[in-house]
Formats: sequence, structure tokens, C-alpha cells
Amino acid sequence: MSATASRADMERMLKRCAAGYTMRRTTHGYSIKFNGRTYPSMPKFDNIELGHIRKMVRHLQINRDCARQTIPI
Repeated sequence: MSATASRADMERMLKRCAAGYTMRRTTHGYSIKFNGRTYPSMPKFDNIELGHIRKMVRHLQINRDCARQTIPI
């Protein structure tokens, strides 16, 4: 089983490290916008694999040190 984080932890990290982000529910998950970029494929599950969160952090250019302090990536 892969390492996971809760959706609440991910949203707490976004509030802290990506102020001004927007998250919109789509048919199969969530679309997250920040810094002029969009990460369109965040799963809709309550527990999210850390690989998805790492990919989102890189794609949206969120400060990695801030993200690591909130979620142990």
C-alpha cells in the first residue's frame, strides 16, 4: 500500500503554502488552480497518495519546503 495523506491535510497545506488557490470539483476528481497553472487530476478520494500531492506541488510550483512542513512528502 502506498503512503497517503488525508484531503484535509492537503487542503491545510494549500491554505498555508498556496494562498489564493482555487479548487473545483470535476466529474472524476478536483481541479486545483494556483500561480496561473492548473492541476486538473487530483483524485476525489478522502485519502490521496503522496505521489499525486508531490506531482501537484511540482506542477503548481508550490514552495516544497513549506509543503514538507505541512505534509511529510
